[in-house]
Formats: sequence, structure tokens, C-alpha cells
Amino acid sequence: MRLFRHLSLRILLAFLGALAGVLVIFLAVDFVDYAEQFTGPGWVLPALELYANKTALVVRQVAPAAMIVGSALAVSGLRRTREWTAMRALGLGPWRVALPVAAVAILSGLALVVVHEKVGVHAAERVDEIRATRFGRPSEKRRIEAARAPKRWFRGADGRRIYHLRGALEGGGFEHVTILELGPDFRLGRRIDAERMRPDGAGWILENAVERTFLPDGTLGLERSELRRIALDEPPEAFAVAPGKPAQMTFGPLVHQIGVRRRAGLPTTAFELERYDRLAFPFAGLPGALLAMALALRRERRGHVSAALLESVGVTLLFWGAQGVSAALGLSGSVPAWVSSWAPDLLFLAAGLWAVRRVS
Repeated sequence: MRLFRHLSLRILLAFLGALAGVLVIFLAVDFVDYAEQFTGPGWVLPALELYANKTALVVRQVAPAAMIVGSALAVSGLRRTREWTAMRALGLGPWRVALPVAAVAILSGLALVVVHEKVGVHAAERVDEIRATRFGRPSEKRRIEAARAPKRWFRGADGRRIYHLRGALEGGGFEHVTILELGPDFRLGRRIDAERMRPDGAGWILENAVERTFLPDGTLGLERSELRRIALDEPPEAFAVAPGKPAQMTFGPLVHQIGVRRRAGLPTTAFELERYDRLAFPFAGLPGALLAMALALRRERRGHVSAALLESVGVTLLFWGAQGVSAALGLSGSVPAWVSSWAPDLLFLAAGLWAVRRVS
């Protein structure tokens, strides 16, 4: 147990040191990239707030890479101080090192999940707000405003109805409503326009409605009504689509929005990927750290710090490459979202366990 605590502390300190170094480099490069936007009177305080919130996001993004680098440096240090030689002389194998590495990686992953849920989600929204109102380029401002705009177009669960809801009312109603009903051949069969649409039990009430019926012979039927009750397949909660990016939602609302968007006929791929990435990405440091540790303990290895950095950077690049390919497959719909998020972790975990077994 004493050895476990000793190794865990060394790995944790190496991880925190690597995290601080990677974080400083990342933020410095980002600041240089956006330095031309920091102009005008009083730009210092908004810029400080921007990077304070961005730090909460970057920590989660670079923590797996820092875990890989920190593990490689800590384990390489065991060889440099001859501690690994002493452990081998006592009959202790690489699993005695792998267990502290796994413990630190798992605990850091849990911490990242909690911190991102409590701080990172709100920090992502605040970063977009500061960019849009103070430092954003015109194209970036339009992109952020479009992502935050409320959804107006919905498709019914059966695909026959299309809804255009231009404004929301208190109590779940909408104003300036258009309902389009399509036939089997995708021809418009009926159009209903109403000033307001309010829920009423199992149905809806339309105010000042105009119904147009397009008959197969080309004639048009027209009917007006000040108040009309209509039965629709969609309940009020089917239109409760919240604006914003998936990364700017906490886990509960994110899962709720996936169900809402499915019922409304909206795409959910990005939201499903974000749901699984919330757990898969923070723990990505575990398989990478095991693989980097095994490389640091291999026989006839030369060098220490330089070799550890080279090995950890190589493992990180391979892992990011696998994540990029897997994410592209998930966004295209070629593989399920959970496969896209967890496949790189499981693949590198298998490689890391195999490499540790090879060392022993």
C-alpha cells in the first residue's frame, strides 16, 4: 500500500505539472491567434473573463493528453532513479505501476466529468457570449446567433405534418402558426394558418384559422374559423426544443433534448455524440497512459525525459487521430453514436493492456 501511495502521488504530480504546461501553451497560442480582435477601450477585463472561462474548457480538452505525458514522465523517472530496477529485483512487475496509473487516470476522469458539468458547460456558453458581443468576427457572430436562435420548423412524428411556429406563448402555445399536411406522394394536401395555437387537453385550439385544402383535381377549398379545435399527434412538449449547442447543456437537459428533437423530427446526431463524449472523453487518458507507461518500461530503452516526451506525444497523436476518424464516422451516421465515442477508448485500452502484459 505504501508503494501504491508513493507511485500514485508521483504520477499525480507529474500529471498536474504536464496539465499546467499544456494549458499555458494552448492558451498562449490561442491568445496570439485572436490578438488582433482585442482592441477598443476597456478590452482587458473582457479578455480576462474570456480566458478565465476558456480555461475551464481547455482543461477538459487537454487533460487526457496531459495524463499521457505525466504518466510517461513519472514512469521514466522510476527508471532514471533506479527504482524500477529495485522493484524488478524484488519480483514486482509492471502491474504494480499500472495500478497507480489507472487509479490516477480514473479519479482525474471523474473529476473532469463533475467539473465540466458544474462549470465547463456554463463557461462554454459564456465564451460564446463574450465573443459575440465583444470580440467576435462578423461571421462568427452570425454563427453564434444562429445557434442560439429558437427553432421554428418541426416535422411531425409520422412525417406527414410540418410545423412552422414563429413565436412562443406562455403556457406552451405559439403564435403565427402554419401547419402543412403532405400526402403519400409528398404533395401538399392541406395548409392551416392561425394567429395562435394553444394546447387544450389532448388537442389544440386554433385562433383565427384559415384552412386551405388542395384537392387532386387542382381545385382549392377554403375555410375560415375564429376558434377551432384540432387533434394533432404532437403534444406540447414535442415543440420544447431549447436553442444552443449540445456542449452548452448539462447532462439532464441534453438527454431530454434528444427525446424532444426525435419527436419533433429534428436531427439528434450531434446531441447523441455529446452525450456519450461526456463520459468517454474524460477517461481517454486511461488507455493512453497505460500504453505510454508500457513504452517507458520496455527493455533496452534509452533516454528519459526526451524519450518520454516523444513517446507520449506519439501516443497522443495516434489517439487524437483515432478519435477524429471515429467522430467523423459518427457524424456521418456510419456507426452508432456510442460506438463513435467509446471505440477509441476501448481500442487503446486493449493495446495498453497488451503492452503492459508484454513488459511483464
